[in-house]
Amino acid sequence: MKYEIFTRGDDRSNRVKTELLARLNHMTTLQLSDTPEIVIFIGGDGTFLRAVQHYIKRLQEVTFIGIHTGTLGFFCDYHDSELDKLLLDLPTAKKLAHRYRLLKLTRQYPDGEDSFLAVNEVRLENPFHTLVSDVYIDDVLLETFRGNGLIVASTLGSSGYNKSLGGALISTRLETMQLTEVATLQNNAFRSLGSSLVLTAEQTIVLSGQFEKAVIGYDHLVIDDGKDVKKLIVSLAKQTISIVHQNNRRYPEILRKSFIKD
Repeated sequence: MKYEIFTRGDDRSNRVKTELLARLNHMTTLQLSDTPEIVIFIGGDGTFLRAVQHYIKRLQEVTFIGIHTGTLGFFCDYHDSELDKLLLDLPTAKKLAHRYRLLKLTRQYPDGEDSFLAVNEVRLENPFHTLVSDVYIDDVLLETFRGNGLIVASTLGSSGYNKSLGGALISTRLETMQLTEVATLQNNAFRSLGSSLVLTAEQTIVLSGQFEKAVIGYDHLVIDDGKDVKKLIVSLAKQTISIVHQNNRRYPEILRKSFIKD
């Protein structure tokens, strides 16, 4: 089985990589390769997001397994003190993996469109001027939003930026999208939903407006401004990512460790 190691690049992660490579060299069934079947990422959730984009064209062939050396590790099931456990699980990594659907962002222009894949969320924001956008759910107008921005989070991304905005945490066993408003205007002249909206896997969100001064981004990336963009269409993609979880991984324990327990 072919593998590659993707690291955050800090001293701690590099030390773990060096130790891991030394031990993997003794496993004759594994081969270091730039076209891997297994990607071992070392760092935190940001490292995972960068690894996904690095291998975005090979997601159906790649399984990700994470070693935690960062501050948050929702996607990292192994601590850097658990290399023995990781090495035991590595030969059966594909059997331990779970698949999750990505978000698909499509930008429509007068003369065409382009698309991007996101793990956590899609963002449309304007921190300097009021963003005005019509929001459609399955071709039905929900609201005309006025505020700083809108994000659409996946189930995996519900614990990220979405949570910071007051959105709901969603169990990773569910396939959903969540629309959350950023600093919405709520007054006698303008009013919007004012809460997060959880949608099914089959639904589509369309944002329509004049986005010349808005910023469009996804996960850790910013595409560019919204010049000439007429619509943003967000849905769950057909493409999936494969992530290894330890057998004893339980979502409430992860939430407690990340957000509650000292």
